[in-house]
Amino acid sequence: MLTISGLQIEQYMAIFMFASMRVFGLFLTTPLFAFRALPMQFRLLVAISFAAYMMPVISSELIPNPGSITFFASVIELCIGAFMGFVIRLGFMVIDIAAEILSFQAGFSFASTAFRDPALDSGLVGQFLGLTAIALAFSLNIHLVLVEIILSSFKTIPVGVWPNAWSSKGVMELVAASFRLGLILSMPVLLVYMMFNLTQAFLGRTSPQMNLFSVGFAVSIPLAFLVIFMILPDLKIVLERSLENPLQLIRQGVETPNAR
Repeated sequence: MLTISGLQIEQYMAIFMFASMRVFGLFLTTPLFAFRALPMQFRLLVAISFAAYMMPVISSELIPNPGSITFFASVIELCIGAFMGFVIRLGFMVIDIAAEILSFQAGFSFASTAFRDPALDSGLVGQFLGLTAIALAFSLNIHLVLVEIILSSFKTIPVGVWPNAWSSKGVMELVAASFRLGLILSMPVLLVYMMFNLTQAFLGRTSPQMNLFSVGFAVSIPLAFLVIFMILPDLKIVLERSLENPLQLIRQGVETPNAR
């Protein structure tokens, strides 16, 4: 007859709780699972299912003894998963920067420039490019890479311990790299609209009777669609480059044996 002691049940529950916190932290912040189309209840259910699937892989040696540190270890586990998703979010910031520049140049963000409401979603260009980037990330199997990384993290990162490789310096380097790639992706936008504004200025000096405001607004919006078609073929390459450094930073924290 199979007998399970109370200590074993307590240990299994601790493993399940810590695994759920780490996976839920990832699902809470990563753009692949954190968009509003997925309700919070669904994300929580998927996180619990993943945690139950990962329980046989987690070694009991990495679980601290139940006691007063259980709450703090749970918070650290949630922060570990949230940090993984946040780092991936920094990679997607490249698309947000390019979309914001295009919206501003095309005139889609005039209202948000005068009155910035943080509760509102991004503009139409940002939503379109953001959903396109998420679809490309799924086609590149980034979600499977994240599942593999978080599964291997339970074998190397003890519960309640923060990896040494995940520092503020690495995050700032990722922000700088994402901003640089965002500007590179926005170069066609800046070049096209600079030529358009120079043409408007030339026409304004040579033909003062022309109403440049009506002509400019009528041309700037179709021009935005043209620029989107220009940058769409390179979006996959830019997304791959923007996610290389975040995934490398996450793997460094998972594979580094020393932790603090």
